[in-house]
Amino acid sequence: MKYYNITDNTCYERKWTIAVSIHPRSRMIEWSCPDCGAAASYPAGSFDVTIEGGEAYPDFLGCGAYPLMIVSGKVIASWEQHGIGPFVKFPVGVAAALETKLSLKDAPQYFRVEIAGDAKVDIPGSGGDFTRFCTRCGTFMTEPMLISKFALYAKSWDGSHVFRDKRLFPRVIFCTETVKRISESERHTNSRFEEMIPTPDN
Repeated sequence: MKYYNITDNTCYERKWTIAVSIHPRSRMIEWSCPDCGAAASYPAGSFDVTIEGGEAYPDFLGCGAYPLMIVSGKVIASWEQHGIGPFVKFPVGVAAALETKLSLKDAPQYFRVEIAGDAKVDIPGSGGDFTRFCTRCGTFMTEPMLISKFALYAKSWDGSHVFRDKRLFPRVIFCTETVKRISESERHTNSRFEEMIPTPDN
């Protein structure tokens, strides 16, 4: 079984517009850790975005404001048709545009996706070492700081086609080869799949 880290591909395909700011339509989730100082602020559900740059709207919309997965209705329909999940979706509107000729009325219906599938990332198996770990909130640092290729603990994957490590990497989305094949065959634009380190006995 092959697994992949799935993201937008905006850093490598400059033609696509990107969401640069978020305008909440739902309550905000805000927290800060008194022990390590880590903090986060993001909408609990639906929101609107301001886009910037680019020549076209992609199916996978990069979000520079916060690492949320935003995909078009085309992707959602495809995933639902093929039984990809589980996930929860929230509408995302395009409210404003900066430094682009794209028209707001041409924007596809977007959705923010929260993945429910679960697995556990093996930090040492991914080539990293913990240098700091907050026991209160779970915030951590590794050496190297950015892990380039992920590995999972054996038998930690719950069998979902899309999944994540909800504790260590809640904003990193993983998927099976089925999702990759669907994206390629249905030509979902601006998607990127990085193959993960093989996991034995899963």
